[in-house]
Amino acid sequence: MNWPSTPKTLLEARYKAFVDGNIDFLLESHHPDTRDQVDRQAIESWSKESKWDGFTIEKEEVKADKAFLTFVVRYQRDFQGFNHKEDAEFRKTDDKWFYYDSVFPKQETIRNESKVGRNDPCSCGSSKKFKKCCGINA
Repeated sequence: MNWPSTPKTLLEARYKAFVDGNIDFLLESHHPDTRDQVDRQAIESWSKESKWDGFTIEKEEVKADKAFLTFVVRYQRDFQGFNHKEDAEFRKTDDKWFYYDSVFPKQETIRNESKVGRNDPCSCGSSKKFKKCCGINA
């Protein structure tokens, strides 16, 4: 594999590595100065226990040897959907781009099922309103 030539292509390759479970590449593409802070087991768990639904780059700022990308990764885990947002820093060392570090704004949880209102028919099939059936103690 040719090493990604821009921060954006490195981010795309890292996303693909998460999808494919290529933990070695994720570690290798982490900057040498911060690589020892990476928890291999946590990354492997996140990679393998998630269903990946794509990502979007919201902002990209590239300087000579530093870049800042804001992106959102969409994934599902334990039957919940998430929008994982990062403000990531990339650094160029020895003419190669590496993922350096990130700040993580508040994460969004996506509700996969619709919410049942108190006056809606109960989902158990009783023909009663939710508030008079399964919603009594809700």
